[in-house]
Amino acid sequence: MSRIDEAEALTPGAYRRLRRATETHREELVLRLAGEVGLTPAEVTRVTPGDVETHERDGVDHHFLAVPAEDGSGVDRHAYLPPDVEHDLRQYAETADLTADGRLVDVSARRVQMLVAEVADRAADRADASALREVSTRSLRAFFARQLLGDAGVDPRVVAAVGGWSRLASLDQYVDHDAVDRDAAADAFAGTDRAPQQAQQPAEGSVGGRSDAAVDAVVAAGDALSDATARETVAASVCEALADSDAYETAWLARPTTDGVAVSAAAGADRAPFGSDDADASLVERVLEDGEPRFTGDVHADAEFAGVRDHAEAAGASAAAVVPVSDDETTQSVLGVGASTGEFGGRERDLLVDLGRRVGQAVALAEQRRLLLADTVVEVAFEVGEDSLFARAAAEHGCSFSFEGVVPGDDRSLVFFVTLEGATPDDVLSWASEREAVVDSRLVRDHGDDALLEVVLSGGDLATALAAHGATVRDLTADPGGERVVADVSPEADVRALAADLSGEFPDLSLASKRERERADEPSTAFRASLHDALTDKQAAVLRAGFHAGYFEWPRGSTAEELADAIGVTSPTLHNHLRRAQQKLLTAFFDDDAAGRRADSPWPDAPD
Repeated sequence: MSRIDEAEALTPGAYRRLRRATETHREELVLRLAGEVGLTPAEVTRVTPGDVETHERDGVDHHFLAVPAEDGSGVDRHAYLPPDVEHDLRQYAETADLTADGRLVDVSARRVQMLVAEVADRAADRADASALREVSTRSLRAFFARQLLGDAGVDPRVVAAVGGWSRLASLDQYVDHDAVDRDAAADAFAGTDRAPQQAQQPAEGSVGGRSDAAVDAVVAAGDALSDATARETVAASVCEALADSDAYETAWLARPTTDGVAVSAAAGADRAPFGSDDADASLVERVLEDGEPRFTGDVHADAEFAGVRDHAEAAGASAAAVVPVSDDETTQSVLGVGASTGEFGGRERDLLVDLGRRVGQAVALAEQRRLLLADTVVEVAFEVGEDSLFARAAAEHGCSFSFEGVVPGDDRSLVFFVTLEGATPDDVLSWASEREAVVDSRLVRDHGDDALLEVVLSGGDLATALAAHGATVRDLTADPGGERVVADVSPEADVRALAADLSGEFPDLSLASKRERERADEPSTAFRASLHDALTDKQAAVLRAGFHAGYFEWPRGSTAEELADAIGVTSPTLHNHLRRAQQKLLTAFFDDDAAGRRADSPWPDAPD
């Protein structure tokens, strides 16, 4: 495989799989030093904790790694050290009790290459992707260069300097020349004395002018998010902030339903963004299906935006954008804006996509807090036949499943822990491995009469569909007669609309029960609320997964590697999250005893 082929073979997704396949902190550090700092195997073996330097620039501290020269005569170059890699390096140095001049990786360069090969083989086996076996330290350095030159757009001279390439021509193999179109060239020249002066001071109403106004609009929308405490106020405040700005004439949030499109909020036009015709939902559905935003400079000429033409016209808008609203776990709705004229530039597109993510997170947080702190919740129970995965498994194997727990997994999957009765685990796991919606499954513990299974689902089951609609799954049972799922939703939730949405995927769905349930007035409620605020999402997930998978039992029902694989993190990261989650749990439990003591480690939380 040539050097250019190696660079193309290693995608960001493949690199994430490599990181997840690491089993020790040292393996992960070696991988990151090559793939994110650009070190060669020989350089990896020479660096020490004392080589980390901090450089202040415009009030911001940047970290560099002073890479020692091969002959020990000084510093070969200063490699740029991303903050999370610098954190991992310091944490490893402290865990290994290294001195400032102690080598971080005290092995030969050949052994570094072998470590990467071992991780690559492991990743290939887990992902059933033979191409990963070709990954080497050379591939990782090529990946480093391509990411900086392509995705990040870093000046090639800077990449050459921090990566140790002596000639710019050495980087030519990593540059995608086809990607340098006129837009990219114009962006590169903007702000220089060779660019037209009007590019520096765009006329009012021009695309460049709107880009500046878009920054103010998104900042205003972000400020509105911080004050919103409920789903409805989040939607309304964001739409009003955008429509009141100089950038946009209208803004709206919507989601598809079986009857067309439900608009949760809109501002800037008297006419609703959508009518009742099912065809109007196509644009929203496409954005939700592929997660890709849509932009147009002319809604009248763009057939994909036909459903919003009347709304845009009523608002005085001819350009429009629709971006997904996601909380990093689920994408249920979209955010749309309309502008008076002009195409959407790259900076403006990034701003709107990021705002959609922030709106999704704000909605999810509002729902979580409302469910957690409400005096009452609505408990709903839905029943379904063999359209749901657990029901189909029960029917085909003559067995039953009962719910033990669920935690979020990787790439919006859910990790279910269920007790199996009436069938052998091998038969059920073999069947599950052939189902498209089953990302992974394994036997946690076989008790003889029953068995605890871990099943990672990307969809296909009533429980995953309910979770995707913001419900909290509390119970699940399935047998050859069908499946029943009990979940909590907020008191303001439209249960009829929820049932209508679910029936599109599960035609034989029925609402078995609906009741308001008061929360017990117990100290545990306040304790859970305080712990919920303290834990990050990943910390809560690994703590719950460890509990259900028997990680804290003796003997252990699951290893740390098995837990990490299910949740989608590396083994060192899992240990980091577990240790911090346990510390916060104990701090909350022993709050009086801990008064006046440090509640957490001085190390910043590891990135998810």
